[in-house]
Amino acid sequence: MDILFAQIQADLRSNDALRQSGALLQALQQSAAGRDIAVIAKTAVEEIVAAPASAVCKKLAFDLIRSTRLTPDLWDTVCGGIRTDLHFPDPDVAAAAVSILAAIPSYRLSKLISDCNKEISDCFDSPSDSLRFSATETLGCVLARDDLVTLCENNVNLLDRVSAWWARVGSNMLDRSDAVSKVAFESVGRLFQEFSSKRMSKLAGDKLVDSENSLAIRSNWVSSMVDFVWRKRRALMARSLILPVENFRATVFPVVYSVKAVASGGVEVIRKLSKASSTSASNADAEVDSHAEKLVGVSDVLTHLAPFLVSSLEPALIYEVGINMLYLADVPGGKPEWASQSIIAILTLWDRQEFASARESIVRAVVTNLHLLDLHMQVGMPLVLFIYSHP
Repeated sequence: MDILFAQIQADLRSNDALRQSGALLQALQQSAAGRDIAVIAKTAVEEIVAAPASAVCKKLAFDLIRSTRLTPDLWDTVCGGIRTDLHFPDPDVAAAAVSILAAIPSYRLSKLISDCNKEISDCFDSPSDSLRFSATETLGCVLARDDLVTLCENNVNLLDRVSAWWARVGSNMLDRSDAVSKVAFESVGRLFQEFSSKRMSKLAGDKLVDSENSLAIRSNWVSSMVDFVWRKRRALMARSLILPVENFRATVFPVVYSVKAVASGGVEVIRKLSKASSTSASNADAEVDSHAEKLVGVSDVLTHLAPFLVSSLEPALIYEVGINMLYLADVPGGKPEWASQSIIAILTLWDRQEFASARESIVRAVVTNLHLLDLHMQVGMPLVLFIYSHP
């Protein structure tokens, strides 16, 4: 084993990109086998991360770093390499450098963001699809992390930078690249899901949740993103329709969550949690003219989603669309037919073999939303469920 490790280290110290990439692949195999590769990781940091290397070698080196633990001095070296790579002419090298931000420990993250703020922000304006993709995907994961929210509590400058990056992630939902647009939708959906789970945990009395300041910070990001999606909802729906059909599923929840928050008045509660000024709240109110406009917004989204209930061949997409349409149907002034078509579509999944394990979820979704149906359908639906469950 010592001979193998010595050979890997020798290859890493060579200037041959092919030998270096082969050595990194061998090291990853050893790590996957459960062996201690700390000594190889040290060499990779010094010879690949902190030195000029190909984009492939950089990506493999960062994968190796993620699979092991580094000492603080090695993390300093990694951060120095990231700063250098962000200026590298090859956008693929810069994209690899951005991707490792998700693995940076909390105690180094704040300083690295402060040092590289301009370089990271410039990634969003890059003509390279791969660099914009890496920035959107990585920051979408990093910015929603609990430790970063905690860091923002005590650092106003960091909070301003992170808030600006969330705005850039949101605008990338309309990016010309399908891959970038998809990860932006996923990042915004993750922000909404994190906020909802944290808020429910706090309501349930969980002590291991965000402080009031952390919740206020998240609420401010969420309310800003909800306002953006509401304003751009037609453009976002149009953008989602030209994504590959396998990517459409990622676009459903962010749009539905935002429209529901505005139509139900939930965004006002979120703004109160964010401790936003009354001026900003009144300005946001002015953008939504009336209850009728809210209902039109809801109807537009339901019309946008409805075709996927009958035309999609993918059960997971039908279920995702159906559940979100039910979530959206429960708004003040909602119509029973908004819920009925979703419930009928979800019930058609009952006999789909690939969805057999999710029958409990189907029953729960139908029973939970029975109150949205007309009275005669409320009476008949339990019988339908009984027939489905007792063929």
